Amino acid sequence: MQQHPKDPPSEETVSRSDLNQTREEVLEYWTEERMADAKPREVRLPKPGPPPASDD
Repeated sequence: MQQHPKDPPSEETVSRSDLNQTREEVLEYWTEERMADAKPREVRLPKPGPPPASDD
C-alpha cells in the first residue's frame, strides 16, 4: 500500500489529496486499531478580511 510523505505544516498549507487508492485499499488500511488511534485534524480558518465595499 502506498503512503504519502508528510510535509511539514506551514501557514500557507491547504489540505488536499489525490486519490490513488481504491475504496478497498482505503478500507483495508483503516483497521480497528488505526481508527482507535486516529485524531481529528485541527481546522484553522483564515483570518477575516476587510468588509466588502458598499456601492452607496
